[in-house]
Amino acid sequence: MRGALRGVLAVALALSSMAATGCGGDTKAKNEYVTAVNKAQADFVAVVDDSESRIGGNASDQETATQLDMIRAAAAKVVVELRATKPPGSARTLHASLVREAEGLVAAFKKAADAYHSGEPSKILTAKVQLSKDITRVNKQLNATIQALNEKLR
Repeated sequence: MRGALRGVLAVALALSSMAATGCGGDTKAKNEYVTAVNKAQADFVAVVDDSESRIGGNASDQETATQLDMIRAAAAKVVVELRATKPPGSARTLHASLVREAEGLVAAFKKAADAYHSGEPSKILTAKVQLSKDITRVNKQLNATIQALNEKLR
């Protein structure tokens, strides 16, 4: 499970790469947008870091489920913060994609937590594999969206 959490951390850190430069458009609005998105991801990274330190080879299924629930809640908070963030006009469509992709993380962690709460070994094994796949998929989507946002905000 720790590998999957490292993948989430990579996803979260991808958000911090966004930076608006002074070329064209309303630089202040762009910078405010970047600041808001970076704050949301920083909060998420803090929860992932804490949870990753608590999930080890000796964690029980219920302890793992609790940590996955905490990560899900942190991802849900990011979604709320992103929804409340007003993107510059040129970035609205991409921002909507960013929100949808963050919602994908919420769903992935809910599925995994539910499997761990069940205590059923086959569901847990499937959840481990699926969470890794979901994180990889969302990571690719987020990276593409962040790249497009970076280009749009320059």
